[in-house]
Amino acid sequence: MPSTRSQTQAAIDFPRRKQPRTPGAPPGACRDATSSPTGVTLLQISPREKVLPLSPRKRLGDDNLCNIPQSLPCSPTKQSKKENELPSASHKGRRLFFSEQPTTESPGKRNNLVPSLLHKRQETPRSSERSHLNKEPVCIQLFKQEGTCYQQVKSVLHTAVPDRLLAREKETDAIRRFLKEHVCGEKPGSLYISGAPGTGKTACLSRILQDFQNELLGSKTIVLNCMSLSSSQAVFPAIAEQIGQQGAPKVAGRDLVRKLEKQLTAERMPMTVLVLDEMDQLDSKGQDVLYTVFEWPWLIGSRLVLIGVANALDLTDRILARLQARPKCKPQLLNFPPYTKEQIASILQERLRQVSGDQVLDSTAIQFCARKVSAVSGDARKALDVCRRAIEIVELDVRSQTVLKPLPGCKSPTTSASVSPVPRRVGLLHISRVISDVYGDRMALGSDGASDSFPLQQKILVCSLLLLARQLKAKEVTLGKLHEAYSRVCRQQQMAAVVQSECLSLATLLESRGILALKKAKEARLTKVSLKIEERDVEHALKDGVLVGNILAGGRL
Repeated sequence: MPSTRSQTQAAIDFPRRKQPRTPGAPPGACRDATSSPTGVTLLQISPREKVLPLSPRKRLGDDNLCNIPQSLPCSPTKQSKKENELPSASHKGRRLFFSEQPTTESPGKRNNLVPSLLHKRQETPRSSERSHLNKEPVCIQLFKQEGTCYQQVKSVLHTAVPDRLLAREKETDAIRRFLKEHVCGEKPGSLYISGAPGTGKTACLSRILQDFQNELLGSKTIVLNCMSLSSSQAVFPAIAEQIGQQGAPKVAGRDLVRKLEKQLTAERMPMTVLVLDEMDQLDSKGQDVLYTVFEWPWLIGSRLVLIGVANALDLTDRILARLQARPKCKPQLLNFPPYTKEQIASILQERLRQVSGDQVLDSTAIQFCARKVSAVSGDARKALDVCRRAIEIVELDVRSQTVLKPLPGCKSPTTSASVSPVPRRVGLLHISRVISDVYGDRMALGSDGASDSFPLQQKILVCSLLLLARQLKAKEVTLGKLHEAYSRVCRQQQMAAVVQSECLSLATLLESRGILALKKAKEARLTKVSLKIEERDVEHALKDGVLVGNILAGGRL
């Protein structure tokens, strides 16, 4: 069959591919480069050198200098366009330059290439990064408020015996003179200290006995709190135990008294100082216990110095009438009057000065507390309790809040502004709130414009005591019977009554006002309650309310 291909068509000659050089070939067997008709230049590559595969995004060619015989140990860090620019490079034809050191360089030196580039980058940071590095980070976090300052102030507002007693210099000098005359002079005698609760009777006597330890080395001091006794007759076994008599509880009452009298009048017996606190608790039928104790210092050869402490001012005149017939047996009297508002304010300020730093209580709050407490009872303990309770209220509010504070080890410019030694001061409103809870709201006015004397529950309790005293024809009633009468009155008026323990608290508050008198017993229900003011005055004070007037008008329980 005839051929259809043109006879004049030229055949295309493809160049034969060059065979790679074998390791055994001589060095001159291959030229440095071989040119082909296509214009492709073949580079001579050493078999020892390993070329890493190029990234798919990188183009082959001499423009980007990617076909370099050596490779970096790691990919260079990605940098912005401006950071890749060398100081001497022009804006046209910017290129990324790498070191072209020979491949025989040690690996340790190649590893230093990237840190050098990073170091150059750190030498010329951007302006925004430079300003960011110059600013220190503020390390703050939410924390609960601390109340260390409140705890320190509460610790100095306790009712313990202070180192220095204010506003009681006259009474303190009188007790010192009595001890020097009778104990140091070995002269028997008796002293009766009276005063309302919280007027400093026990505190003054305790401080003086501590200061007189050197003067009282040759004598024996016995201090008994009659509130801890089960009965008035229990005072004799307690005294015998303190003196050192063996088997005193087994001896009968009268025999024990004679045994004590014999020991107190012995010549070898040292001078004995007997302090009976809450002495009115020794009240008994016929007052035999009180008479016996007050007659001991006047026995022949007696070595006893008696100091009695009680709240009643006229105990020796009203109860111990038999002592009036024997003037020699009558004790010396020393009365502690209630504190004035100036004295209470000075006591509070003296306690608060013991705490260094900013003052927690405002001066106006101190003056307000002193004025209110002095007007009601003059009880310094009540003033200390009111201030301490007000501090607890503020401390509770502060601890429930959170504030921004620097973390430990961090410096913050706001440290002095965010952390304050006294987060919140105790002001007049806090003191007024506590006094309103304790003594009743004095700010509330009645319908006739007169200030209300005390809360309604306290009024009902006084009315119940007045009606019960009329029914029983007795001046003193027990707290148990008073609570029963009070509960019946509340039921009649369709009101909620408090429990017996709260009834005792109400009676204590009325005692601090000077309206009631309490003779506490071992059991709360046996506490004796009596009125300290006239019945007509009570009726006149309580008839200002419609409800109280109805209770008294009923006249029955």
